[in-house]
Amino acid sequence: MSKPGLLFVFGEAGPKLSDAEFNDWYDNEHVPLRMAIPAFRTTARWSAIDGKRPHYLATYDLDSLAVLDEAPYVTFADTRSEREKDVIRRVQLLDRRTYEVLKPEFPSTAGYEEREQGPFLVTMQIEIKPELEDELNRWYTDEHIPLLEKVPGWRRSRRFVLKDAGPAKGTDAGTVLGRPPKYLAVHEWDSLASFETNEFRYATSTPWRMKMFEAADTWDGRQWEVMRTWVQE
Repeated sequence: MSKPGLLFVFGEAGPKLSDAEFNDWYDNEHVPLRMAIPAFRTTARWSAIDGKRPHYLATYDLDSLAVLDEAPYVTFADTRSEREKDVIRRVQLLDRRTYEVLKPEFPSTAGYEEREQGPFLVTMQIEIKPELEDELNRWYTDEHIPLLEKVPGWRRSRRFVLKDAGPAKGTDAGTVLGRPPKYLAVHEWDSLASFETNEFRYATSTPWRMKMFEAADTWDGRQWEVMRTWVQE
């Protein structure tokens, strides 16, 4: 059985599809079909609060990445409803990636509930030279996440490694070029005020952190606010 994983999908409704249509399809058709599969443990939808695009993100926690290669999931593309076919035809972008959980896994804050993800999320995509990957992983494990855990308002941090990407769908699918960064970190927070604390400033400005930042080929951070969460009963 493959390792637990994350299905991670950027979305942009675009000029040919209203946000209302996009969100209604996502919330009332797309996600329920997937949450009917027991291996889809949770789904969360997020909207960007950093002014960047794509504006939407969906994250699906999977018991195993193998579920994406099995029925009923593999049948979805051939059994789309007429509404879904219309949405796919008009949507600007759906950019899909899959990730495996990267060990070690870090405990969440006391009282954390998966059905109450967020309410704020920071995603960090990093690509770094192969000879520095071990050091990047040590930095995260030995310094960075232990420091984040001390920041008021921190809830949970997780790391993943890219397994597959694409193909993108939508009118702008052709603009998605190359392979995404190898490493993904996701951090959940109670409040944006956490980023103004001395603890957060220190966690994001240590000499080791700056070394990793300056050595990275890609260091792409995004900020999101939760829209809705689904949890497997």
